[in-house]
Amino acid sequence: MEKLLKMSSKKILIVSGTHGNEINPIWAVDKFTKSNNSNLEVNNLSFVKGNPSAISKGLRYVDIDLNRSFSKKVKDPNENLYEFKRAKFLVEKYGINGLMPCNIAIDLHTTTSSMGTSIVMYGRREADFCLASILQNKFGLPIYLHEKDINQTGFLVEAWPCGLVIEIGPVAQNYYDPKIVENFLIILEFLQNTEFNAENIRFNSSSEITFFVHQKSIDYPRDEDKKINAIIHPMRVNMDWKIIQKGDPLFLDIEGKTITYNESHKVYPVFIGEAAYQEKNIAMSFTKKETMNIPKSWFNSFLL
Repeated sequence: MEKLLKMSSKKILIVSGTHGNEINPIWAVDKFTKSNNSNLEVNNLSFVKGNPSAISKGLRYVDIDLNRSFSKKVKDPNENLYEFKRAKFLVEKYGINGLMPCNIAIDLHTTTSSMGTSIVMYGRREADFCLASILQNKFGLPIYLHEKDINQTGFLVEAWPCGLVIEIGPVAQNYYDPKIVENFLIILEFLQNTEFNAENIRFNSSSEITFFVHQKSIDYPRDEDKKINAIIHPMRVNMDWKIIQKGDPLFLDIEGKTITYNESHKVYPVFIGEAAYQEKNIAMSFTKKETMNIPKSWFNSFLL
């Protein structure tokens, strides 16, 4: 039997500019708050620029990646670096036990990859699944569940009881794209109306959700001097979310030879050729597709 559900009054932190060269979400938030005659809060939404120093310089980050700086370790070798201090400030101010506590964090990002408008989750928290399901049901967004990667940790949204990344691309770094801005605005308006206007959201007794689970990341092929000597194959460019099977092309080396995918199981690639990931030695990430039904009890708990 179909059940009518409403999101309760939860405070949502909207973060833009976690990476300072991803400027479209910053513009979208500025436009959204200006149209609502506020630069701090709009109904149930609070806003903060994640990395103001990097934003002012047009850089992804100043010292280290802010979106890898929300470590739970008591001691960290990066604790005196700017982004680590900034992460601590954001949690102390907007964390669930902070001065201006928020229940949910939504971190707005862009990518140079052809990810479209998508959701990124970190781990299998019940509240994250519920929020992701609401957004997927409303907008049909693909979901990348990033887990099982010991080299990629300390993400911003993990520091809140519930949190998701909204990732939109492709768009170049430090380049304004009105279509990208508009997509962010649509989501911001939905979040605002869902909270304060008690917009009704319909689900079945258990809501089905489809997502793509991280399996591993692969680097560009490199020579003996660790220099990249193969690029993304033309048939793989702009093919995020599209299935890869054994024998499909992945890279084209400097001599024109095609390097293929040689594993037996099928995968779905994401973040193909993301410019910012070259420094992380990632050419693309492989995922597998999963579907699950979210129990009504999870929604009941989330919507309290």
